[in-house]
Amino acid sequence: MDIQLRTAASHVRPLSMFDGGRIPIAIAPDGHRVAYLDVEELRYLARDLRSGVTRSLTPRLTTEEILGITTVAASADGRHFAVSTRENRRTFVTDFATGRTRTLDGVCWAYGLTGDMLMGSAGCDGVGVSIDAIRFDGTATAFRSEETMPRDMSADLRWYIDFEDPTSIHETATGRRVRTLPAGLSEVRWVGADTLVARDGNIEDGDDYVAVDAGTGELVPIGIPYAEPVAFGKVR
Repeated sequence: MDIQLRTAASHVRPLSMFDGGRIPIAIAPDGHRVAYLDVEELRYLARDLRSGVTRSLTPRLTTEEILGITTVAASADGRHFAVSTRENRRTFVTDFATGRTRTLDGVCWAYGLTGDMLMGSAGCDGVGVSIDAIRFDGTATAFRSEETMPRDMSADLRWYIDFEDPTSIHETATGRRVRTLPAGLSEVRWVGADTLVARDGNIEDGDDYVAVDAGTGELVPIGIPYAEPVAFGKVR
């Protein structure tokens, strides 16, 4: 099924014709909603692909805010969205069901969120960051420090991936390793609260994508050959 977003910006050239800076489009983990920058309204919108309902995720953005967009994240159920910009170090969090948007100051990156909290960082350059669990009541708890920007947390924030050899899944709350992934997998990424997609270099006819059950470790071929870039959303 092709989805046309006629007013969506997928990339911009912020500084010069040689600059390939990109404005992200995000698919919610449940596959039913997509968040994008609308080039007519100059704000991020989210559209429900089943009903056609569209919600604003941010106020109208300045040029500096648009060029400073760092991350767009969605909760596991696709209800909550977070749009972050390094300009003025702020993150906009929206409840799709109610349309309410709140602003979190001092948060440049959003790695994931639930209905009442967000995993984020004030580190605008994504290097040497300290990740905090930020609750929407204003309290925050330090989670861990990273040498580089993490892209390894499940959509519901329960688990994260440790890419040291062997690649393994850890419980966020305790840090306990709960699953070691098979060798030969690369470019591992979450596509739901409990499902990952990985590039499998062990397939005889060439690299392919496989789905990985985070709970059992089971590998399921999905029939999609390796290509870059690919965005996955899980439709139920």
